[in-house]
Amino acid sequence: MSDYKDTPSFFNSEEVLKKYLGNTSYYTALRNAVTKLVKLIKPEKVVELGAATGATTIMLAKKFKSIDFFGSDIRPDVVEIAKHAADKQGVANAAFGTVDMCRFAERPADTDFVFLLYSFHHIVDPLGLKEKFFADMFRNMKKGAYLCIAESFIPEDAKDNTDAEKILELWNARSVEGGASTYWNSLSGLSKSKLRLAKETAEYCGKNELVAGGLVAKRQDEYLVKRSWVVEQGGKAGFVVVINEPVNAHGDGVILLRKS
Repeated sequence: MSDYKDTPSFFNSEEVLKKYLGNTSYYTALRNAVTKLVKLIKPEKVVELGAATGATTIMLAKKFKSIDFFGSDIRPDVVEIAKHAADKQGVANAAFGTVDMCRFAERPADTDFVFLLYSFHHIVDPLGLKEKFFADMFRNMKKGAYLCIAESFIPEDAKDNTDAEKILELWNARSVEGGASTYWNSLSGLSKSKLRLAKETAEYCGKNELVAGGLVAKRQDEYLVKRSWVVEQGGKAGFVVVINEPVNAHGDGVILLRKS
């Protein structure tokens, strides 16, 4: 497989996603950016690659009821969680399936908008596999369709994708930001138990971000790249770069590509 199966626990559990990653300022910033793009593009069909438990696909489907959504993930267990969540919430315009994102790219895609939210980095090394993903997507997407990479990126001033010093420097700051934003977003009351829960959630977030930073620096399970690298490869594949912008100072950004 050219996709990562054993994603950390915050994508395996809907509950932990809501408590942790779903409450960070950077996750919500990226998700808000994708939501705005769907609103502006007004696609008829949307595909999320690496949809995990389906939280974003379901949120979008509830917001844009005239659009058909499909969320894919390589892990059957989390796909079942997504299907159950959609059924439970009565979301009729969202479907889910077990699909490897790289295999998806190899087939003709009848969709107007494909996005990857914190999932592009799951395409493993060597970098040639990511390059192939862009080439396959460009060949198989229909004219006028958009490909959106909403992701964490390695600092532009890093020497290369393995510049451990720059990566760890960024993730130290990211850990503080994640913990702080998670604390305030998860705080639901001023009782001792609720204050304690918010503190524990923030500490869990900060600790896991430091672990993630170590994996990024080692290119072990977290295969991030620079934004400029994505722009370069997208252009080589034939895409027009519509947007290439950060959403914060902690490595997160959005790249919107279009097949013209």
